Amino acid sequence: MASHSDKKISEGLEHLRLADKCMKTSLFKWKPDTDGAVAEYNKAATAFRNAKAYEQAKESYIKAGDLQKTVNSPFHAAKAYEQAGFLCKENKEYDEAVHWMELAALMFQEHGTPDTAALCLDKAAKMVEQEKPEKAIHLYTKACDVAECEGRPRQSAEYIGKAGRLQVKCFKYDEAIKSLQQEIKYWMEAENYAYIKKVAMGIILVHLAQEDYVAADQFFRSCLNYPEFGASEEAGALEDLLRAYDDGDGEAGSLVLARPIFKYLDNMFAKLARDMKFPGGISTSRSAAITNSNSHQEDGDKGGGEEEDEEIPSELC
Repeated sequence: MASHSDKKISEGLEHLRLADKCMKTSLFKWKPDTDGAVAEYNKAATAFRNAKAYEQAKESYIKAGDLQKTVNSPFHAAKAYEQAGFLCKENKEYDEAVHWMELAALMFQEHGTPDTAALCLDKAAKMVEQEKPEKAIHLYTKACDVAECEGRPRQSAEYIGKAGRLQVKCFKYDEAIKSLQQEIKYWMEAENYAYIKKVAMGIILVHLAQEDYVAADQFFRSCLNYPEFGASEEAGALEDLLRAYDDGDGEAGSLVLARPIFKYLDNMFAKLARDMKFPGGISTSRSAAITNSNSHQEDGDKGGGEEEDEEIPSELC
């Protein structure tokens, strides 16, 4: 008895045969039935997908998309290419997935739906964030450009912000700072001042991760011109952090970075705060442990001060 997947594959092959039949011409049929062929390709793709025959499903969607493109139906072509991209992701074919998703975004733009194009690029970036972060950065930046052309600063800020955080993860700090500064520009246009304060904190943490106190301090002073920033909790915390960094006071700095306002930042910024190194070489993640060990050592010294030092065997030296 045939299994469910075998039945679905047979069903898909039958729809492919019917699609080919729709495209044939004859003495009494001068034009191919494109609409009929597209419908059959889509049915074939669904059948193959249900059978988990992802390669055959992908090829069926691509054929449907190519036909939709030839009859000047970019929106439906985009939907088909988008499905092909999703199936490539299922097969872990990430480069090919990006190719089809970018083509789908282009078709959405041709159809006059740039918002959908930007969302398509955003989906593609999320697909490859873990395996191909460089491609994800490119896709988020591209989505930002599409949103900017449509005069949508909020969406532009979200996309370029995702790119900036990935650049931090990839240790591309200079590029990250440029992206995050661009994000602030978009939030200014959108008049969303709360987000500006959080991104400003991230930029200063990136500067300090590069051990560039001067750039961090200059940027902090420029932020004082932003609405609602100067009297904010974020500004006070950053001022305390910069003072501790300038003084080389790791203990004071670790106390500042232990505040909830730093702990509840976006993951990449919170990680920078956790791993911050102050002049002197001690990171905040180790400073507490060192302080505790020193206090224990002092207690031990006080307790054993009256005892004579034991002679250490020469073979252990």
